[in-house]
Amino acid sequence: MRAWPAALLIATALFWPPRAGAQEPQVAAPASGPPRPASSQNASSAVEPVTAPPAIAPQSALSTPELQLRAGVVPADPPFVVRDRGDQLSGFSVALFRAIAARLKRDVTFSEAPLPALQSALAAGHLDVLPGPIPATPEHAADLLFTEGYIWEEDQFGSRAGATINSLADLRGKRLAVQTDSEYAGWADRNRSRVGFTTLAVPTLSAVFEAVRDGRADASLSDSAALRGAVARTPQHGPALSGGLSLPETRTQMAIAVAQDSVDLRDEIDDALRCLKLDGTVAKLSAAWFGGSPGPEDLENMVIPGDGVPGLSGYDPKPRKSHC
Repeated sequence: MRAWPAALLIATALFWPPRAGAQEPQVAAPASGPPRPASSQNASSAVEPVTAPPAIAPQSALSTPELQLRAGVVPADPPFVVRDRGDQLSGFSVALFRAIAARLKRDVTFSEAPLPALQSALAAGHLDVLPGPIPATPEHAADLLFTEGYIWEEDQFGSRAGATINSLADLRGKRLAVQTDSEYAGWADRNRSRVGFTTLAVPTLSAVFEAVRDGRADASLSDSAALRGAVARTPQHGPALSGGLSLPETRTQMAIAVAQDSVDLRDEIDDALRCLKLDGTVAKLSAAWFGGSPGPEDLENMVIPGDGVPGLSGYDPKPRKSHC
């Protein structure tokens, strides 16, 4: 998801501290059925303001501060960030960053919060890294320093299998599900009258896909990567989903972000990410969580020269020798 309510940007940023002892599987395919909703998290999880570092329990024997990386992720963002059936934090982005941390011989702990709160904590020094998915856009690059991307995404319409949206004309008379206060809701507001559809706004991305499955909506609009994950998951109830028309002008890289002054850390993460692309780890994780095998032009397999995302602030074109 790329956009959050503007009020969150000025509100006090909050953290959900991670559960002590939580362990992430190394490379595990997602469990069948939809992920556990955010509301299923333990009620005992206290909320802490970002004016103090979040209370994070170490998850391995590595305990010295210089070996720890404090990571922040957006909760309930399948298939990038999910809670598995044991209520353990999992997902493509979580598994990928655990693999990166292992290459760096660093421990990693996770906190969950909306993106604006995570960005505030990163700027305040309470987090080290945002594993994403964060769209590497000029707007985000004004406040964040990006690694190279690890997956492409673009806006895409989804529907129940057999009722694919192949053109905007196919939306006429349909009910379109979008996430509240997202850029997709904005697109729907701008184009509803012109195209001729109605909008169903729901609070989470999981709810967008469920609305299509249970028939409350005829189509969805979301990022293509999240839709791929929803299509790949076997639903516990309702029909399967399929991907349809995409908007190629919205295509962008999804990447990992650090604070703008953390150039050395960005370069270290970039180096580890390149190695994981070269040895096939990123592609294997992608296949497990999204289905299908990424091709040579997909970012899971594509190594980008330099550090960062070309064309964005903070990109360093200087060639690097990978330490794989």
